[in-house]
Amino acid sequence: MSVTLLWWALAALTLTGAVSVLLSREMTRLLLALGAFLLGVAGLYAYYGFELLAVAEVFVYVGGVLVLFLFAITALGRDSSGRSIERRLDLGAAAVSAGLAAALALAMRVVLPATTAATGVTVEKTADALLGPLLPHFEAVGVLLLVALVAALAIVGGGEE
Repeated sequence: MSVTLLWWALAALTLTGAVSVLLSREMTRLLLALGAFLLGVAGLYAYYGFELLAVAEVFVYVGGVLVLFLFAITALGRDSSGRSIERRLDLGAAAVSAGLAAALALAMRVVLPATTAATGVTVEKTADALLGPLLPHFEAVGVLLLVALVAALAIVGGGEE
């Protein structure tokens, strides 16, 4: 019973964070909601037995990327009068996010059926897979995230028109 309750609590945290990111107009609150979402995802990784991914999620995304976004927003997220820039809900971005969420849910349903948790998965096996044959993929995702971050900073810090 408590394992099911834990899963529902993590799912609620993840879903609440994701919806709050979509509906938040203030960037600081958006980042707090993103942090809640990322912590929920890390909890789900740990729940399914992927401890290495859970720790990496917390260290890399919650600890690193979120702090970098907060720094970028505090440094560059001001208009000419010094007020914080507010964000509007973009329906196109919401539709793309909903489609991506549905695709990920479908993919997770195929990879990890809801009735079985990951068995026999250890940190060592996950590290061997990531640092073995999957190393080029892992590095490509890292480069892609770095390029996306630089692009986001360039867009936010763009010159006056």
